[in-house]
Amino acid sequence: MMQRDIHLTAEGLLYSLQFKPGDFGEIALVSGQPQRAASCLNFLENPVKNFTFFGYTFWTGTYKGRKTTVGNGGFYAPDTAFVTELLCKGGIKTLVRLGSCGALKEDIGIGDLIVADTSLRGDGVTSYYVDDSFIGAATKDLTQDLFDLSSAQVKTHKGPVWTTDALFKETKEVVNPIIEKGAIAVDMVTNPFFTIANIKGVEVAAVLSVSDNLITGQLGFSDIKFFDSQRKMIDVVFGLVEKASV
Repeated sequence: MMQRDIHLTAEGLLYSLQFKPGDFGEIALVSGQPQRAASCLNFLENPVKNFTFFGYTFWTGTYKGRKTTVGNGGFYAPDTAFVTELLCKGGIKTLVRLGSCGALKEDIGIGDLIVADTSLRGDGVTSYYVDDSFIGAATKDLTQDLFDLSSAQVKTHKGPVWTTDALFKETKEVVNPIIEKGAIAVDMVTNPFFTIANIKGVEVAAVLSVSDNLITGQLGFSDIKFFDSQRKMIDVVFGLVEKASV
């Protein structure tokens, strides 16, 4: 039988990765897709690799004079949870997610941006952290800034995002009750990202590019509008970094 209180902690894992306090910036731009993280890396001056672990890599450099961390922080809820814990324990004060999502409203098009203000649980990992009544929340001022910057670039919507673990079980029996709760988009990441940040006392926001629409049935994974909106999304989040540094 296990006698220790816990097997692994974020602090212990960072120590094993030879991470030192102060290695991260105060703000981190976190992507799921490695290529999106690589695009963010191109914006940094004098980037230094913090660590690579299980395929997740983080770099820290400067942008407009502000020390900034970028990296790929999980495709799904479980890996997002542990990577977000690492970032919080590493001293990040502000977390911004760059992701993708499926729309849950007919008038949201491929390539539009979604700025999440709250998150709804359909994932399993956050049940280990909080009870069923907990609703993840983005930081209000940060989210408004993100929405304003996004709206200046592309059609942008703001609202709750539902996170699911079951990509091929997005049936009308499952999805419609979530829409009735107010969700305007679905992904596999936002709820653990918000939840961990909330319980760790870290500012958090998320902007997502729309790749498909569950109401109309549109699939835009290879649509030029989807790829273009991801480029604009990166410009937006670095605009947020610049605004915060003033």
